[in-house]
Amino acid sequence: MSDPGNIVLALDAHGGDQGLAVSVPAALAALDQDAGLEIVLVGNPTELAATLDASSRARSKAFRAAAGDAPARVRIHPADSVIAMDAKPSAVLRRGQGSSMWRAFELVAAGQADGCVSGGNTAAMMLIGVKLLGMLPGIQRPALMAYVPNVRGHTGLLDLGANLHVSAGQLAQFAVMGAVTAREVEGIANPRVGLLNVGHEDGKGHLVVREAHQMLKALPLNYVGFIEGHDIFDGTVDIAVCDGFAGNLVLKSTEGLARMLVGEFKTALAQNLASRAGALLAGPSLRRMLAHLDPAAHNGAPLLGLNGVAIKSHGSSDRKGLTRAILEAGREARRQVHLRIASSIREYQLEASA
Repeated sequence: MSDPGNIVLALDAHGGDQGLAVSVPAALAALDQDAGLEIVLVGNPTELAATLDASSRARSKAFRAAAGDAPARVRIHPADSVIAMDAKPSAVLRRGQGSSMWRAFELVAAGQADGCVSGGNTAAMMLIGVKLLGMLPGIQRPALMAYVPNVRGHTGLLDLGANLHVSAGQLAQFAVMGAVTAREVEGIANPRVGLLNVGHEDGKGHLVVREAHQMLKALPLNYVGFIEGHDIFDGTVDIAVCDGFAGNLVLKSTEGLARMLVGEFKTALAQNLASRAGALLAGPSLRRMLAHLDPAAHNGAPLLGLNGVAIKSHGSSDRKGLTRAILEAGREARRQVHLRIASSIREYQLEASA
């Protein structure tokens, strides 16, 4: 029986490009880092049992002793199929009921898990999440949020592609959802919120962002006004709000730039003896910088607005990245972020504004 004080997470073990080769080691790593977690691996039972056994045996005896009872906090829940990364919504509804992603959401809907994590098809995750968990009262559309690095730490960015066309009221709801998450999960007492636009002046931008700007100024948020793209990375705000089209472009560009910079730094530092000597001298500082830029360090995008906790991991994530997403799900579940979002939406009377 589970410890009643533990957080139970359902992990879509087959979700993502690398499947069990990443999901099982990541689950064990997350359990090592958070003693209050239990993880249900959802997928093919035979394949999961074999991979779990191999991953457990691969850990050294000393490491297993230090990790305590991590394997005892893992169990397997069967699923008989996997949703393809390119599956269409209609196919998900027709043939997805027995899939690992569907079964993971079912565990949350039934109260047998406190949250779920998947690196699978984003559209399918949105569709299944809305169907099985439902939306929070007053929220019209869910939003996907991720963290991107800035000079001080990171900035929460939403929406990331779930909503290409939005209303002013939906942008205001996104702002509230992002601010609540930053406060409850990141511990930022009064998160600074900005609305992404083509300029800082009140008259800039199209009608929807100007209307949202006026709505946000009237809310009891720490709203700093319009921001431009560079403000996200300057650390001007803790939460940057935009439609899904702009957010997806910003996120993908940021990840691509980060990978390019990391690769260029590593190439430059290995070019000759002098650069390698310099790298040794600057080693700790360089490692901190490269770790800060690493997209895996910021992996784990919550689907906000659902009546439950669901975290989207990047499909190409490695073990480190997926571990981070699992730990993020644990933090959100502990803080019951979805319930706090619902409370704020009621308090700010935004139910009818979408």
